[in-house]
Amino acid sequence: MPRPRFKNAKRSAQNIPTTRISVIVVEGEQILLVKHRKGNRQYWVLPGGRLEYGETFEECAVREMKEETGLDVKVDEFVFLSEAIAPDRSRHIVNVYLTAHVVGGILKLGDEPVLAAVDYLPIKDLPSLTLFPPVGKTVIDSLPSSTKGCIRYLGNLWV
Repeated sequence: MPRPRFKNAKRSAQNIPTTRISVIVVEGEQILLVKHRKGNRQYWVLPGGRLEYGETFEECAVREMKEETGLDVKVDEFVFLSEAIAPDRSRHIVNVYLTAHVVGGILKLGDEPVLAAVDYLPIKDLPSLTLFPPVGKTVIDSLPSSTKGCIRYLGNLWV
């Protein structure tokens, strides 16, 4: 079946999806989150970021955790996937979610301008937080044990 074409879509120079690695770190009944600030908007995200060319998912998770939170982590397992596609098809992000545990470092906010806070928040509060992508319930449902080797595709979660 031919791939649909979106004639009105804005196209980037690369014209390929961005891959973002999101890291789920749980300590007791709390989950590590990073607050982003863009203009007048503030919202929480799982720590992580863009996969660089030639970098593995695990290498990206370790690097992004250090940059955003100051923490060293060891990746445990992959738990689910989602994608976010803008309605006008101008952006396409593939989100890879994995769990990890802290093995060192000191919790501190990274120096990227978009970062507003880093903190452990109660897991039970995830549904009421402004979290992007909106995966709070899915994260809660995957805890305390993940899907043990099965990666679930969550579909297009563009908000």
